[in-house]
Amino acid sequence: MDEIIVRYTTTTGVEKAERISVTESRINLDLRETKTVDLLPLIWCTELEELSLRYNKLETIDLSPLSRCPKFRALWLNNNELRELDLTPLAECQQLEEIHLCNNAIKRLDISPLFQCASLQELDIDPDVTLFAEVFLRSVGSWPDVLVERWHQIIWRNTTRFGAPGTQ
Repeated sequence: MDEIIVRYTTTTGVEKAERISVTESRINLDLRETKTVDLLPLIWCTELEELSLRYNKLETIDLSPLSRCPKFRALWLNNNELRELDLTPLAECQQLEEIHLCNNAIKRLDISPLFQCASLQELDIDPDVTLFAEVFLRSVGSWPDVLVERWHQIIWRNTTRFGAPGTQ
């Protein structure tokens, strides 16, 4: 059986590692006092459906490896100390159904990448988090219902992909 090693550092500075089968569909790293975690080995977990890192002390996390998990559908990052989060890698997760981010220090969240996640059914975030998205997404056809429900909460920003805001 092939395994990966996910390394993480606790709040006391202790480096730890978790051995995980590459065929695992659910990974639970809850309640470990984790301050940092290296998710890079998850690129080999093609069967991964769920990742839970709840009740830790994460301040930042790189979700890029999840873009290589074609069956990925649920992410739990609630009860951490995240101040910001780049959701861009999740745009590649076509099966994504749930994201849980409550009880973090996130104040603003760019949800533009989630417009690519047609299966998204649950976006669990604190009510005081400011949601924003690219203005061109307002005219995109089919949105996940969970984003339609939050239409009135989204701040639409006007930027371009080919230069400074407002230029072409």
